[in-house]
Amino acid sequence: MTEVDDEANSYTLTKKRSFDKAFDETNVQDQNFLKKGAAYLKQMWDERYVPEIDTYRFARWADGAGLGTVAAAAISKTNIVEALLNAHAALDDAGVPMENRVTFIRSDYAVKYKLADEFKYEGAKEFIQKRQIGEVEGSPLIKVPKNRFPSGVAFMVKYKQATADPVKMRMLRAKDDSDDLCGVRMQGLVRYDSFVLAQSADGIYVYGENAGNVLQAPTFSTASNKVTITSADSASIKYTTDGTNPKTSATAQAYSAAVTITENTTFRAYAYATGKTSSAIGSYDAVKT
Repeated sequence: MTEVDDEANSYTLTKKRSFDKAFDETNVQDQNFLKKGAAYLKQMWDERYVPEIDTYRFARWADGAGLGTVAAAAISKTNIVEALLNAHAALDDAGVPMENRVTFIRSDYAVKYKLADEFKYEGAKEFIQKRQIGEVEGSPLIKVPKNRFPSGVAFMVKYKQATADPVKMRMLRAKDDSDDLCGVRMQGLVRYDSFVLAQSADGIYVYGENAGNVLQAPTFSTASNKVTITSADSASIKYTTDGTNPKTSATAQAYSAAVTITENTTFRAYAYATGKTSSAIGSYDAVKT
């Protein structure tokens, strides 16, 4: 009997943003700016930092996702609801709890969702008129501006505990006592990052457009005790044979040729390429003959 080892991962914050803007004494007096300082700082946070952090997080979540698929055909109002339900079914099958899931859908696909045949009843019409997007399998459905989603991602389902999304050193302040300025100095600083937890990658499902920017998961085959891993997109592949997450594991190897097995082996692999969203993780139980 072999003891199961822990998979340890460390995460380091890499993103830092700041601003330092001065307003001279004339503007402060003319506009009574001190009273508006808080509103200005909130505007900076809402209009500059929130979109930037959201865009970064969505990209990180999509790239680290363990589950997902790429549409075989164009997504339309006739199949969008089925695709959403299938996504949640995939999380169910992976043992992801129903509670604390959130479904994020790109704004143009939110329109298709609202036009779906499933909404052709009075209750749904009232729901839409209240400007609520809705729920899928009890999961809140959140509309996301198209420019904040990774290219080619139509929607994603996320279990909240699948990621760590720290925001550290958030500082927004207005200073009117600077020695080198006759006026008010508006300053902001934030450090943030986002990490898909190595053992929780199956808590994120990504649905990619057909012929889009999301790579398909690798496929596997065995012949003469040699395992071949193939990317339909001709992308690079990394794999593990110890059950760990190939996107984060120190034991992940770059695939270059068929792998010979000497015993029954579980492969986990994903496809990746510069400028593309990495594929979901494919799994395969290779049996030695």
